[in-house]
Amino acid sequence: MQKIAFLVSVAVALWGGLWNSHSILINNNSAVYQSDTLKDSTAFVKDPLRLASFLPSQDTARKDTLPKPVVGLQRDTTYRPDTTAAPKVAALQTELKIASLAHLSVCPGVFVSVSFIADGPFNDGNEFTVQIADATGKFTASSEPAKRGPLRTLIPINRAGTFAVRVVSSSPYLESKPTQIYILPLPTARIEFTDGGFMTKIGPGQATTYRVNLTGAAPWSFTLSDGTTVTNTFINPYTATVQPTQTTAYKATDIGNVCGSGTVSGEVIVQVSQDTLPVIALKAVPKGGYRVCSGAALQVNFNATGKYQIGNGFVVQLADSLSEKFVNISELGENPVVAKIPNNLTPGRYKMRLVSTFPTQSSDTADVFVSATTTTLLRTDSLEVAEGQSANLTVEFKGGEPWFVLLSDGTYQNDIRSSIYKIKVMPYNSAVYSITSAGGYCGVGDFSGRAYVNVKIPPTTLSTGNLSKQTICAGTEIVVPFTSTGRFYAANQFVVQIADTAGKWVNLPTTGAAGSLRAKISPPFLRDTISVQQIRVISTAPAAQGTPTTLKVYKPNVAEALVTGGGFIRPGGASRLKVTFKNGLPPYSFTLSDGTLVNGTFINPYQMTVSPRNTTDFKITGLTTACGTGSGAGSATVKVETN
Repeated sequence: MQKIAFLVSVAVALWGGLWNSHSILINNNSAVYQSDTLKDSTAFVKDPLRLASFLPSQDTARKDTLPKPVVGLQRDTTYRPDTTAAPKVAALQTELKIASLAHLSVCPGVFVSVSFIADGPFNDGNEFTVQIADATGKFTASSEPAKRGPLRTLIPINRAGTFAVRVVSSSPYLESKPTQIYILPLPTARIEFTDGGFMTKIGPGQATTYRVNLTGAAPWSFTLSDGTTVTNTFINPYTATVQPTQTTAYKATDIGNVCGSGTVSGEVIVQVSQDTLPVIALKAVPKGGYRVCSGAALQVNFNATGKYQIGNGFVVQLADSLSEKFVNISELGENPVVAKIPNNLTPGRYKMRLVSTFPTQSSDTADVFVSATTTTLLRTDSLEVAEGQSANLTVEFKGGEPWFVLLSDGTYQNDIRSSIYKIKVMPYNSAVYSITSAGGYCGVGDFSGRAYVNVKIPPTTLSTGNLSKQTICAGTEIVVPFTSTGRFYAANQFVVQIADTAGKWVNLPTTGAAGSLRAKISPPFLRDTISVQQIRVISTAPAAQGTPTTLKVYKPNVAEALVTGGGFIRPGGASRLKVTFKNGLPPYSFTLSDGTLVNGTFINPYQMTVSPRNTTDFKITGLTTACGTGSGAGSATVKVETN
């Protein structure tokens, strides 16, 4: 019983020492530190053989190497793995992820709820804030700081369009990946006449039309200065016809939509002439006159003042620049009148006027320049160019400039102002060119013509680079340069070949591409120690053979090292030996009969100094070169004279 109690006390003491080992994890941001503390463990040990049964690897412990018995208390300094410590905790990555706002279209000045996910630990006192970018991409805070989400952010009133939104944290400072939000613009209203002007003149009883250009999100509601109120309209621009009895100004006084009130601008003035004599004046005439195409419509704006009879109408008339004979080119109408240029009208300069019917009164005239539909011709040419060179095709234009042309190969030129124009093409193969589309001021016109460009492609040739000055070992991989002319198919391969003793060409393992190949030179048969081999480069698609070149190839494992020298020396003296190599390539490594080893020398012949204590006969016992192994020849005797 005493023996059993002793064993139990020893086991408890040892287990308590191991149990008290522990680990302390200190998490400081992302760094993890661990320290192990081994506390004292004590045990009364009287029998080392019994103690061994509680120690690791008891099956392999040798009894004759166990420690001597220890009496009394003893510090246990043996290192043991801490198997009871808590598992190591990996540092968590702190990250912010904002919810997408790309589906939102919001008005300025409203509050938006922004959700986000915060992963990882944050410090005490950390707060989250929403930031919105301005037009320059600079972010500014748009919400109050908060400990958690979602965050309530205010959309700035001075933004319109797509802007970036992100969430940031304060401790640690982190930024989420931005999302996008679309901010609707505040509405605007701008009033003007249909010709873009802000003043017009009419006679008593006549009417005129103005328009209100609207921006922002529809529908719009606005009020005009004459008391007119328009509610929830989707029409843009909004037009209105007025018939004041006296000179009156009109403007928008307010504008609103779903995003609230906006800004208004512009003011139009309708002057009502009290003169009874009818007067017609053309408005908004372009500087230099009108420019139109045959068959095109032309809107003519004008002012008509004075008194006109019931049933009066206005008509547009046209005459050539040399004639005063005007013809009608519009139906009777009111301001503005839409005229149509005749399809068959000869291009050139014309005069235009506006005429009333009751009474007959005409306006001043304005110049009208009529342009015809463009006709484009690709001159019929047959050109020849070398491979890689360009050709110039000639294109002729008729009609209103500027012109453009698109050729069948995709070549495109625009803003052409010369009626005879050279366009450059660079065909890869011989090709027939035609026009795919061409036109000018009046749009796409008529086009025709074909041109042929022949590309002179040189024949396919190969030329192997000169390797006659090279000497290599059999089995060596070398660079084989070559040049080529002509074209090769996509599936083509370049291969290095070597000629056998019968003159038949044999393929060698080849890598590389055009210009430089790498090949392992392994002649099919080597009869002599050194031989001259023929190699060449060929292609497979199309099949072509390069001019052969030669190089010298050493047979493997035939190198020889001849040792010479020696002589008589006194004890402690030295003698010179010379080792000459042949039938191989450096680096050379050899071993002398006395055990001396020389590794990787490029010197031939190689000279060395020896100082034997006794008379010695030096021979080569081992030789290796770049071409394999070799043999030794000759000997050098160094005699040591002791007399």
